[in-house]
Amino acid sequence: MKRYIQHEFLKIAHFVAREWPHPVHNHNHFEIIFIHRGKGSHCLSGMHYHYAGKTLFLLGPCDAHHFQIEEETEFTFLKFTNVYIGGNNSPSADPRWNQAMDHLLLQVRQKEMPVLRTTREADKVDQLIRLIVTEWKETKTETSQPIFFLIQALISMLHQDTPIGLSSKVQKHKEKITEIINYLHKQVYLPDHLQLEHLADTFGYSKHYLGIFFKEQTGVSIRDYINQFKLHLIEHRLQYSSLSLKEIANELGFTDLSHLNKFFRTHRKMSPSAYRKQVGVAQEQVATGQDLLDSSKPH
Repeated sequence: MKRYIQHEFLKIAHFVAREWPHPVHNHNHFEIIFIHRGKGSHCLSGMHYHYAGKTLFLLGPCDAHHFQIEEETEFTFLKFTNVYIGGNNSPSADPRWNQAMDHLLLQVRQKEMPVLRTTREADKVDQLIRLIVTEWKETKTETSQPIFFLIQALISMLHQDTPIGLSSKVQKHKEKITEIINYLHKQVYLPDHLQLEHLADTFGYSKHYLGIFFKEQTGVSIRDYINQFKLHLIEHRLQYSSLSLKEIANELGFTDLSHLNKFFRTHRKMSPSAYRKQVGVAQEQVATGQDLLDSSKPH
């Protein structure tokens, strides 16, 4: 089975399809999938859910799925990690949003009920998601506060329409891998907590079994997952913050600046300072192009 690993905090995709372009796959992030129009079936973890018109699906980490399209379908995918919705690097670190997402996923699995139960609810969600897509197309940045608060509003809207109570039927391996991934995201700043020995003790596995289990569920080793996530955090800070390289090294648990430089060069074939300069030039070119476009418009 194909496995998609996302290290960005947030990705948004909006597209129209007559045929589904992806194989059966799972992933390491949450997904809110909204269908604006179309007809077909969503095959989710072995179950087939028919859709016709405005429909919303919620997916947790490691849910396997694909679509069978019968009529041209317009999709929006909101794909985000637990770090985005409630972790230390989200625009507003609040664990309640992560808990709300967990609650929604549990309720949908337990009741097998439609997430949107009325046409009015579906229309409101359609409008909200289209606004999120518009904001994303304008900024394409995972740090956008308007997008973050719009997604919060969406989750709040969905949360209000589900009953209170937790399910014991969620598959244990999905719960465990989600727990491990969430732990890695939160402890990425503490190198000692990312050692395999510590992780094995924390989750009650042997080192050997934990490594096998994680790779079976995600398609990558724990070490590769940590390195790729840490690399994304470094790139994020180089692009969107004014932190010095020394401050970034200290925050992310590198022994010194040389260690950070070696790590980054290994994965990106350039130094952190060169990367920061490169993305800075790209952003400046985009801004200049937009200024020229604006100046050419009639007033």
